[in-house]
Amino acid sequence: MPDTDVWATWLRTGRDGGSARMRAENLERLASVRDQILDRAEIQAGDTVLDVGAGQGLLGLGALERSGPGGTVIFSDISEPLLDDCRTAVAQASATDRSTFVRASATDLSAIASESVDVVVERAVLLFIEDRARAIAEYHRVLRPGGRVSLGEPLNSWMGADRPGYLWGYDLTAVTDLERKLHDADRARAASDRDLLCGFDDRDLVAMARAAGFQRVDAHTELALAPPPARDDLDVFLDTAPNPLAPTTRTLVAAALSQDEAARFTAVLGDALREGRGERRHAMTFLRAWR
Repeated sequence: MPDTDVWATWLRTGRDGGSARMRAENLERLASVRDQILDRAEIQAGDTVLDVGAGQGLLGLGALERSGPGGTVIFSDISEPLLDDCRTAVAQASATDRSTFVRASATDLSAIASESVDVVVERAVLLFIEDRARAIAEYHRVLRPGGRVSLGEPLNSWMGADRPGYLWGYDLTAVTDLERKLHDADRARAASDRDLLCGFDDRDLVAMARAAGFQRVDAHTELALAPPPARDDLDVFLDTAPNPLAPTTRTLVAAALSQDEAARFTAVLGDALREGRGERRHAMTFLRAWR
């Protein structure tokens, strides 16, 4: 497991390259994911909700609104700095009296009593865990009879499939030779990360939920293809990492390319960004299950 600061660093700056505009765009994009997970959770007034891998509180803050003045939200995360971010956001929402904060991994929620919560919600947690079955078993354990889990997990097994000449969906086929050097450098750095992030699909999630003891399970998978967004901020893109385990593109370029190669690569990348040239894949499974 990486150092917990990896998660805080990525969510605070690495996901958006330190750009306020990109951060706003990311939050707008994530809002629809948040709403789908919370809608499917069917949170009722007065419910106790556990947000696993809470991050900066995307789901938990929404759950506070939906559970009403009689409800409680438990913000759980492995990163203490991110729990601090949640505490700040909860205080700003004047909901500290209805919130608790637990430092824990998804595979060990022992700080939370069995059959003590009504709803478990999470987003993009299982893809970073080797023992996903154990995490889902923990979700089942903490739920009361009749409780439900609602989660959303990106499917990198399709979305992150290797496509020579493409970087985050942007068409760099004019410099495929250089893109392959970045690809090879990234694989040499941590081949196991890719195996972890791409090691499951929607059928695996359903099977793990049933094996954990959930009586009813349904899953909805979204697959979409679209051109990537046009951007005029090459430097921001270079300083952005696709996930907490990955280096920034700038770091990979410095490690894998010569100065002349880097100049050729970034020139093509800049054009692709400005033109929105390429094909971006979206793949996510929304799963809910009842105990």
